[in-house]
Amino acid sequence: MDFARFLAENEVCLARPFRTDKPRAGLTLGFDEHWLFEELALESTVRYYRDPGYRVAANVEANNRIDGAIGLRPFDERPPRIPPLRIEEVFGCRQELLEGGTPWLEPTLGTAEELAAKLDEVEALSDDALLALVLSTGAILESSPGSRVAWSRGPTTVGTSALGTTEFLMLLLDEPDLMGRFYDVLATTLIRYHRVLAAAQGADVRGFAWLDDNCALLSPDLYERYAYPAMRRVFEAFCPRADDYRFQHSDSAMEHLLPVLARYGLHGCNFGPTVGVVAIRAAMPRTVIHGQLAPFTLRNGTRETVRAEVLRDFRAVGSDGGLVVTTAGSIAAGTRLESLRWLIEIVDADCRYG
Repeated sequence: MDFARFLAENEVCLARPFRTDKPRAGLTLGFDEHWLFEELALESTVRYYRDPGYRVAANVEANNRIDGAIGLRPFDERPPRIPPLRIEEVFGCRQELLEGGTPWLEPTLGTAEELAAKLDEVEALSDDALLALVLSTGAILESSPGSRVAWSRGPTTVGTSALGTTEFLMLLLDEPDLMGRFYDVLATTLIRYHRVLAAAQGADVRGFAWLDDNCALLSPDLYERYAYPAMRRVFEAFCPRADDYRFQHSDSAMEHLLPVLARYGLHGCNFGPTVGVVAIRAAMPRTVIHGQLAPFTLRNGTRETVRAEVLRDFRAVGSDGGLVVTTAGSIAAGTRLESLRWLIEIVDADCRYG
């Protein structure tokens, strides 16, 4: 397999959504740190996040293995910078770091009264105070002029992080006015958050991507009442033009929300493995589907079971040029490099046009 040829061809394929004047369907591979930890059998995940040299060495080793197998180097080999506070932390979340995992957000708000007080606090922040809070970690923003696509965890996931899942769901039902205010303040603050960060770097936000794994917890009615208006406001702020990029990811079983999500005019989506490409395409005829290979099929399956899932999706919707083959979510920890070679070879051989 000539992986350099495949990757060069892949750039052409990914650059032509909803066109079939390209060699084949595009392919992306979503590596993350869970995969790296298991592949390297890393002795300390805490040290990975706290020791920059250790992290760089681990990333280089992971890249060497991936490069040797499939010609990619997906992990950053530069010394890590201190990141700004995330939007969840603006709303009171606390980061926890334990051995064996990635940093985790723990809620600090447990009651309606605590949430109301936090909303008062966040609303009172001037733009200068908001920027100072976000950079209070010691983060330093480099100049980065030009337009960029911003991202955030989605409104449902932010809510569960800030309040805890059980309290969040109870407040949606028991305190609808308060939760309506929470989502109004969240949308306003998200817009301000990204604008002050972009302005500090000389940049402009044109496009937005949501990562909302927990959206499946909500019924269509609850989602439309709370999450949809917040997301719509953010899209309107950063995606005013028809071609401004809009993307939604969720690892969860959220097929019941497709009719609501379809109203956003998404350019791309990556949904959970139980959400079929036929249902996605019926709801979103002009949204590029990034998926829908189940991560555990790729991790645990044979070459033939992987091929069967890829061909299932390509034959169902690939003829319109709007399918990018990838896993429904990131590559699962424990996925062998041999399985990734299979996937590339299958897409190269069996997902071609003409």
